[in-house]
Amino acid sequence: MLHPTVRLVVWGAAAALVQWLPLADLSLACVAALAAGGLLAPKRLGILLKRTRWLIVSLVLLFALSTPGVYLLPSLGSLGPTEEGLRLGFEHLMRLLFLLATLAVLLQMTEVEGLVAGLHGLILPLSWLGLDRGRVAVRLMLVMQYVEQSTPGRHWRAWLDGANVEPVVGVVRLSRVRFSLVDYAVLVGLTFGVIVFLGGAP
Repeated sequence: MLHPTVRLVVWGAAAALVQWLPLADLSLACVAALAAGGLLAPKRLGILLKRTRWLIVSLVLLFALSTPGVYLLPSLGSLGPTEEGLRLGFEHLMRLLFLLATLAVLLQMTEVEGLVAGLHGLILPLSWLGLDRGRVAVRLMLVMQYVEQSTPGRHWRAWLDGANVEPVVGVVRLSRVRFSLVDYAVLVGLTFGVIVFLGGAP
């Protein structure tokens, strides 16, 4: 199993590189990501899709109605969608679905402690500027534990008002795992792959 930091780096690189994929490759990547999410993390993927459904609809409508081009419904004039707008909306929709599906797999394969440990390693360069990354990691873990332990269905106003806030009681453990040879090999391979990809990108 890869180090949590390496998993975050791989996911971040994939999230960035998918923005430059052409339509054909983007379609394949989106289908593969959705298949992996549906197989490995169906519940988490369903939750993410449900929570972002209005963002998805807004994204498609925004591009379809605001992008200049050939109107698909000339009778509506400037209020109608354009062919170019639908194409752009579809491309951005696939990018968003790719991110959500891969994020669902990442969250399924990495527990809260693993995510915090991954972030702890990821912000190592900031510690050279004086940032206490241990304190940042512990605070993040406390927040995530509070969210997980809180009563489901609480209204968002209750969160803002701080009503009936239950303190998180327990011992906070920040696991620190050493990098293995596989982790270093993945990072080297990822770096080489990114350089080749960016070098061949138009």
